Amino acid sequence: MCFLGSEKYPGENEYKRYLSCHGGRSNASTSMSATTFKFDVLAERGEKAVDLFANFFVCPLFTESGTSREVNAVDSENSKNLTTDVRRRLQILKAIADPDHHWSKFSTGNATTLPAAAAAAASFLSPLPRAATTAVVVVAPS
Repeated sequence: MCFLGSEKYPGENEYKRYLSCHGGRSNASTSMSATTFKFDVLAERGEKAVDLFANFFVCPLFTESGTSREVNAVDSENSKNLTTDVRRRLQILKAIADPDHHWSKFSTGNATTLPAAAAAAASFLSPLPRAATTAVVVVAPS
């Protein structure tokens, strides 16, 4: 949900379009303890790509239509995962874990849980991510 545009770059697909037009791509993943965002782009286009990326965290936009599409995408992925053996084993382990431990909680999201999470994300990202828990790594040719 972080890539729905920013005040400086309000187009929902501006970031992905910029990367793909300049030899790049992006991806993100979330584990139990961290979220990782990554992208690559031609070196001479890196400065604007970093600016586009950084502005998602400086002044993000959470439009109703964009947020709704993201919620539906995550809900669809969660529904698909419900029948996989790996997910079933994970849910069994979560069910027998200490209920007071964060690991035992629901860890993906669906159409029921995510609307509230989207509001929390908008609140969390305003005005800036927590500097103490954020790391940025830039790799470029010398």
